[in-house]
Amino acid sequence: MVLICVLLPVLFILSAFAINVAHMESVNTEVQIAVDSAARAAGRTYALTGDEAETLLAAQEAATRNPIGSFVVPIAASDLEFGTSLRTYANDPYTFTPTTSGVTNSIRLSTTSFAGGSGAGVPPVFPFFAGLFDVRPLRSATSTQGVIDCVLVVDRSGSMAYSSSEVAAYPPAPSSAPPGWDFGDPVPPNARWLDLIAAVKAFNDELNDSPQEEQLALSIYNTNKSTPQRLTTDYTKVIEKLDEVSVNFVAGGTAIGWGIYEGLWAVTDAAFARPHASKVMIVLTDGVQNYGTAPKWAAKEAATKGVTVFTVTFSDEAAQAAMQEVAEIGGGEHFHAVTAAQLKIAFQDIARRLPTLLTQ
Repeated sequence: MVLICVLLPVLFILSAFAINVAHMESVNTEVQIAVDSAARAAGRTYALTGDEAETLLAAQEAATRNPIGSFVVPIAASDLEFGTSLRTYANDPYTFTPTTSGVTNSIRLSTTSFAGGSGAGVPPVFPFFAGLFDVRPLRSATSTQGVIDCVLVVDRSGSMAYSSSEVAAYPPAPSSAPPGWDFGDPVPPNARWLDLIAAVKAFNDELNDSPQEEQLALSIYNTNKSTPQRLTTDYTKVIEKLDEVSVNFVAGGTAIGWGIYEGLWAVTDAAFARPHASKVMIVLTDGVQNYGTAPKWAAKEAATKGVTVFTVTFSDEAAQAAMQEVAEIGGGEHFHAVTAAQLKIAFQDIARRLPTLLTQ
């Protein structure tokens, strides 16, 4: 009995020690989860705003949403590093390089200040070990705006010849059309189609400002579908193909689903698509599906192949609810515009929302 009385406290101490060690390992994992979430939020916010203060706030809010019990991992401004992450081949890891100026595509978040003693640590299960087991893991994660293969899938139905401020009903001809105009002639000067070209130019400018080398393709649809431009890093070729359509603008219905299938082929075409690149599709329409396969089924096919689908509706005549559903199925976002200026902003916002990934 004397021996048992002597050994019981020792056994209790050893058990408490083992439990605290297991708790420490669990905390390490939970801190990593919080850091991963914070790095993603920081990367996304910085891509959208370019503001370091907002980026820090987004990281802190993400950490708050991923507490360890009641403990929130503290994140300081010094824990964020801005730089570039690049790789040469598909099987290579991304390499992060910090930069103090210039274009960045990556953010590395580390719990450096927390691990170094800033603020309270995570308490142990048995508090009498607090001096020995005050848990302060050093964890890091890197969020990178990855390499993108992107296809624009745009509506070239007859309604795109009308301006954004008028109802697209033929006849009559678009209000800005010259006397005697008909489909097959050059597109009228105030056409939605020309607003689209201006928006695509703004989109291309955003891609040009990226440190990555994105590829871009163009698919178009009305009652038919085609891909006049395969994936390329020369974005001017996309504008040239859009301008060619302007010269001979024909009428036609709105086969959005067929357009999505065509875009899916274009962005996954093995002859041009890069196996290590994220795949993105941007679908624009100014109307309602009235021909061919329903767009939601095409969006499901895109989702199964890992293609993120963004949608843009242009004009209040467009089927906003249906295209919102397509974006939700495709894992992207939906944007609505009723003016040329809003359309340009929508395309710029999409360029800044292109997928990010954790690369470390």
